[in-house]
Amino acid sequence: MKRVLVIGGFDPSGGAGLLMDVKMLTLSGLACASVPTALTFQSTKTFESWKPIESKDFERMLKLTLSDLPPVGVKIGMLATPEIVSLTAKYLNRYREKIKWIVCDPVLRATLGKNLFSGETFLEAFIRDLLPLIDYLTPNISEAKALTGLEMKDISDMKKAGHKLQAYGVKHVTITGFKRKGLILNYYSGEGERIFTIKELPYEFHGTGCALSSLILAFLLLGFCPKEALSKAMRRLSLYLKKALTLEPSGPLRLIH
Repeated sequence: MKRVLVIGGFDPSGGAGLLMDVKMLTLSGLACASVPTALTFQSTKTFESWKPIESKDFERMLKLTLSDLPPVGVKIGMLATPEIVSLTAKYLNRYREKIKWIVCDPVLRATLGKNLFSGETFLEAFIRDLLPLIDYLTPNISEAKALTGLEMKDISDMKKAGHKLQAYGVKHVTITGFKRKGLILNYYSGEGERIFTIKELPYEFHGTGCALSSLILAFLLLGFCPKEALSKAMRRLSLYLKKALTLEPSGPLRLIH
């Protein structure tokens, strides 16, 4: 069984972060290890605060995990501090030859508008140290804006942002979550360019970015090309969300990141 390492924040509700990543990857037939970067204090309805894992504790866990059974795939989410960014880059560089795919969902802000990182140099370290190692980056509209400084008003803006992210060293980029006329548009750039569309569901879900990027990694490790991996991940996630709606007895879901 192929082994995957998940690096990200811990959401006690299970709706996002490490628990969501491990759930999606396990359902896809992969074995998972995980190293937390931060603890979040939240439920399905509210987000209170978060705090980072101490850098020395994060490094200790990461070093032990990677030296035990090096993974063939890595999924990165919330990284919390510049120190954790740099440590992640350091150890991924060390094991890069053994890792086939590194997928990163750059978790930067909670839905309620709270930053999920600290330190004035965080974005600088993220772009300089980490992005050149990333095979597949999956920012949403606001995350792409934060990383590129570009507005996301239309498809042409998404294309400009995708090209700028690739100029940082990322091989494949999908900018997610552009909404238009009842559709969600996801822009892909890497092996050519393409817009992938899917119908927007009439509810707000928690953790869809985590789930989508984890499913992309799963399909990549199953041997699909990046565009096929995205297409299959979108369809799989849509099925999961529709199933969640049928299991929710109290009406619309509004789960806050």
